[in-house]
Amino acid sequence: MQKIIILLMTVFLSLASATWAAVPGFAKARMGTLQGQLYVNGKILPEAIVSFFDKESGPPPVLGSARRVPDMVARTDEKGAFSVKLLPGAYYMGAMIRERGKGPGPPRKGEPYYFIRDEKGNLLALTVKTRSVTDAGRLNGVPPGEFKEFKNFITISGKVVDETGKPKSGVWVTLRYKLNAPRPKYITDRTGADGEFAMKVPPGNYFVMARESLRGGRPGIGSLVGTYGKSAPSGKSLSMNADGKSGVVPFQPGLQGGGGSAIAVGGKDGAEVTGIVINMFKIPDPAETRKKFEKQAGASKMNVPKKPLDKEE
Repeated sequence: MQKIIILLMTVFLSLASATWAAVPGFAKARMGTLQGQLYVNGKILPEAIVSFFDKESGPPPVLGSARRVPDMVARTDEKGAFSVKLLPGAYYMGAMIRERGKGPGPPRKGEPYYFIRDEKGNLLALTVKTRSVTDAGRLNGVPPGEFKEFKNFITISGKVVDETGKPKSGVWVTLRYKLNAPRPKYITDRTGADGEFAMKVPPGNYFVMARESLRGGRPGIGSLVGTYGKSAPSGKSLSMNADGKSGVVPFQPGLQGGGGSAIAVGGKDGAEVTGIVINMFKIPDPAETRKKFEKQAGASKMNVPKKPLDKEE
């Protein structure tokens, strides 16, 4: 079978937790339970992080260097068993080994990761039904190289820079379909010393963002963030196609500050979008900003020359 080029399964516990919190109450009431027992090479896989990817939300995360964020995560117990609540649908399942307390992020060097296959050796999609318990029984995990690569993708690459314009290392670059979505759809590994990033994702249009940390949901005051297009003069959303042509698609206003407007990039199958530059900046403290403006306004008011009083006749 054809080997994949690069496959790194992304398991971000904090992002998945945010997803659970974003599920409205009426939807939670429809959730079903998926349970099973995980094996690799004929042996149970205890204390593994297991991740679940909604089949309808995108292709399996065995797509080149695509780093799809899971819809939910859980852990197996000492006997390799797991139980997780999911919205009704079909899900691909992955697993990786990481010690507790090691933090979020994609598989690191030496951390094994697997995907679940069916009896014919194909990637397995597990079905979850409304308010029902589905026992998947014994599930067999295999290395990602056992699956065929999905070929329809575009490449998005660029660089992250700090406030001085120098390459920024150690940050995550994420892609979102919608600018204000509660969590990203795809994510890279941390940038290196050159600040560069690249990923292969399904064709479409994406907002490209960068964050210094993945913990704690939305970034807080003082956090370093960046959004492609911020501090840029253009307010259009550029879509670069494989034939070199471009088109304009709607965009949404950003929430992370900075000048300019967020720009969505993307294209058709085979497109290569290069030269993306993301400017990082710190999220300001609204209270401090307000005090600064009030102080400036007060100083301006004091410097306004007083109009002389009319003399009485």
